[in-house]
Amino acid sequence: ADQWEQTWDEEWQKNLMESAINRVKRQVSIEQYQMFDRFVLKQWPARDVANTLGVTIGHVYVAKHRIAKLVRKEVLALEAKGC
Repeated sequence: ADQWEQTWDEEWQKNLMESAINRVKRQVSIEQYQMFDRFVLKQWPARDVANTLGVTIGHVYVAKHRIAKLVRKEVLALEAKGC
């Protein structure tokens, strides 16, 4: 029973995070989301993201910080709604 509950909780958190990311994706520019996606979700090195997208490494870190903050806020909002 404990294993089942743990698996359920992990799936719940995963789905909650995916929903939050999808909602935030619509709020930010394509370029910022691409930086976040490649750096955070796909775990590319910051230098590779910057080179691929033609931005500075600083821009990659700023996008990560900004979008992560929005995702955390969205997760809290979804949790409050009981989603």
